[in-house]
Amino acid sequence: MTKQAGSYFTVDLHLHTNRGSSDSNLAPKDLVDRGRAIGIGAVCITEHDNMWDSREMAAMAGDSGIVFLRGMEVTTDMGHVGAFGLERYVGGIYKLAELRRVIDLEGGILIANHPFRYKLDPRFSFINPDSEPIDPAYPDRAAKLRIFELVDAIEVLNGACGEDENVFALKVARHLGIAEVAGSDSHSAGSVGCVTTLLEGPIKDERELIDAIRSRRCRAGRGLLKSALAPFEPTQSAS
Repeated sequence: MTKQAGSYFTVDLHLHTNRGSSDSNLAPKDLVDRGRAIGIGAVCITEHDNMWDSREMAAMAGDSGIVFLRGMEVTTDMGHVGAFGLERYVGGIYKLAELRRVIDLEGGILIANHPFRYKLDPRFSFINPDSEPIDPAYPDRAAKLRIFELVDAIEVLNGACGEDENVFALKVARHLGIAEVAGSDSHSAGSVGCVTTLLEGPIKDERELIDAIRSRRCRAGRGLLKSALAPFEPTQSAS
């Protein structure tokens, strides 16, 4: 992907509103206002284990000029996974293998959200799915985790993660050759768009988003809020 930074179409792939996530204080109206103010191309509302009705989503978008897309952050036995292409929560998808089966039937995609949050700190190693500490010096070992066999992309840049966690996720994605995306994980208006997924061109619906990520016509970026949009690289300082 060789475009100039300013020519990307920006998408906040991961955020929560108080309409569907009990831990969020982001009101839908504030999301619309914030999206318009920062000039973002699209936002994906990914509530915890539930989805917006498509008609409600269209009504909220109105004439804002922003593309509003539906997704869902599913709590699975292998961590939080962003799902695009579903119409509703389906029983049994808390098991990632079942979620993979269901999403394939719908032609959708799965994203490993913030896969290394807290997992690089040995004080929290007990929460790792492999019951062993993840060594930051060996992304190739972490790439063998089962979750990465069942997803189409990795959220390598999460607005609520530490820089070390994001950089490590990027290194794992590069080792695997898997699609790289970003999401603010916002639960309040101020952080919407703090990081974004960068697409080669505009999209108008979830199907076009799915196709762009599946074909790896995407990457993670940040700097939108400072009018200094740039792809995310391990040597890049926080912005």
